[in-house]
Amino acid sequence: MHRFKSIVAVGLVAALSTAFAQEDLADFAKSNSERIKALFDSIDLQKPELASVQAAAVKQDWGKACASLVEYYQNTANPAFPSLLPKPQVDAAAIAKADAVLNDTFTFYDLTDKVPRRPEGGLDWNHTGPNSDKEWAWALNRHFHLDWLLDAYLTTGDAKYAAAWDAQVRDWILQNPFAEPEKNPLVWRGLETHFRVRAWARGFYALQHEPAFSPETRILLLSSIPDHARYLRNFHKQTSNWIAMELYGLAVAGVAWPEFRDAAAWVDYSVGRLTKELDAQVYPDGAQMELTTSYHRVTLSNFQSISDLLQRAGRPVPGQFRDTIERMWDYLAYTLDPTGYSPLNNDSDSAQNAQRIDEAARSFNRPDWTYIATNGNAGECPKDPPSRGFPWAGQLVMRSGWQKDADWAFFDVGPAGIGHRHADKLHLSVVSHGRDVLVDSGRYTYVGGDWRRYFVGTASHNTLLVDGKGQVDKPYSVTEPLDQQIVIAPEYDLGYGIYDSGYAGLEGTATHERLVYYKRGQYWIVLDRINTDRPRSITALWHFHPDCTVALGNLTAASTNDGAGNVRVVPSEGVDWSVLVVSGQEQPVIQGWWSREYNHKVASPTAVYKKAMDTSATFAWLIVPSEGVPPDAKIRIKSVGDWVDCRVKIGQTRDRVRLLFSDEPRKN
Repeated sequence: MHRFKSIVAVGLVAALSTAFAQEDLADFAKSNSERIKALFDSIDLQKPELASVQAAAVKQDWGKACASLVEYYQNTANPAFPSLLPKPQVDAAAIAKADAVLNDTFTFYDLTDKVPRRPEGGLDWNHTGPNSDKEWAWALNRHFHLDWLLDAYLTTGDAKYAAAWDAQVRDWILQNPFAEPEKNPLVWRGLETHFRVRAWARGFYALQHEPAFSPETRILLLSSIPDHARYLRNFHKQTSNWIAMELYGLAVAGVAWPEFRDAAAWVDYSVGRLTKELDAQVYPDGAQMELTTSYHRVTLSNFQSISDLLQRAGRPVPGQFRDTIERMWDYLAYTLDPTGYSPLNNDSDSAQNAQRIDEAARSFNRPDWTYIATNGNAGECPKDPPSRGFPWAGQLVMRSGWQKDADWAFFDVGPAGIGHRHADKLHLSVVSHGRDVLVDSGRYTYVGGDWRRYFVGTASHNTLLVDGKGQVDKPYSVTEPLDQQIVIAPEYDLGYGIYDSGYAGLEGTATHERLVYYKRGQYWIVLDRINTDRPRSITALWHFHPDCTVALGNLTAASTNDGAGNVRVVPSEGVDWSVLVVSGQEQPVIQGWWSREYNHKVASPTAVYKKAMDTSATFAWLIVPSEGVPPDAKIRIKSVGDWVDCRVKIGQTRDRVRLLFSDEPRKN
């Protein structure tokens, strides 16, 4: 009975709104005649279900044509965009975020600002936020806040949120006619266009039976879709995560509004172009070629979303889509650290991906992913050693096991990536007993200047500076795997890499070779070799997570937090290092900072080792993980050609490890 009454009520609302719409829309159509004519020129009026719309359009009765189109959408279901959405799981903080939007106050990238209004009353859509950051303006024009308003409406049923959604869309469209690239770059750009289409499609169908979603705004929104599709079709990027997002937006436009004459062509182009792009920007080992975990996930999400969208719309999904998407999920699963986070490499944010991987495991029938995502509490244990090498990406993930308190490390020996890269080759991150200890410093900002240079530069990573100079940043990818540089055995892992592309502003030549040996569950040996044509000053950096308390002693640097995962960093004996811990330094150079996500930075202790060298030299580091304060340890090496003999002492344990320092690393 209750369900029947609700359906009758919805039908009554629809009928009333249509009656009012025809009268109101006549004046609206007159004042927007060119826009309205362009809209109906772009719709396939030959579709039988649009007969009443066509009849009015033929007579150029634009008010009636608009009213009939509004009524059509109120009474037509789109299987890919159901109008009766399940209530989202929205908490009080999310409602507060939507309430702030009602007062023109927005929060993007942890920065809150009130967007000023123009003299005629609308929002200033070019406002760059409190820090004058274009990223803030782009976030505003991506219409993320429309989802906040919609979720608040669906959760509370309060029409004020729907009315605000309506007002925001109307204001944006009337202020921002179509513009080609660079003509209005804060508003019309591929990424923003893609995000708007997604937000608009969701709200358009979810609000179909809400009177606060006005007939005029519905028509305005529909009239802007061909412009959005035109931009995405003609001005998308040719590669990188951008093309995946932009063409997903184009596919959404075609599936959400199949009434447009070109809708099928939008979808066909998107699918065809992205099928080729899967090969062009995803390595055979599953890594997206930007080699930035956050953008890997963004690209994967868009490829996955297109696949899901096609399935909901009843369209075929190319087999290549599923195969490549599975490889991308596999990469994300096997790089996951014990706490469920992905590596913080290149321009990444710290991201918890365990739940996403667990959900993907069910879709792809991959119980090994479930096992990884749940720390062995469900699924099936992966075969072979728990470490994984990605020879095309040039990345080695070392781990002691799959449990939550396992040790884990990430070593980068591969290409820089085709975008969003940092000058950080041979960087090493370490998790000890389930806690981040030695870290990549993150991305912090895209605003040019000293802070951007620090976070993308070598100085914010666990590698070496030569005469105070960092690595040269240049994009590159590989055309063959680095198989010989990664070895995974039952009891140990090996990774080798060389940086030989020069140091920015350095006189003469210098190269850096690094080999990492991991004795599973016990320790890491890091061998560094500097080949140089003249005397040099070397700076070795070990960045600790900001939660770590770091103490120095006998040239070792150790995190010492009770009851937590820690490491001790021990330089090889006989090397005259000087060492100090730097945290939150801005002068004379920026050092000792960590960024969890965009616009976030905190002071972070960094062990800075320095030494002079007269000629080429090899030296080593021993990294000992432990729960609680790490034990005392020593490492001594003897180099004979490419063979390095390492003597390790940790407490009462003594080991001898002989390593071949080359691109075919072997151990005796």
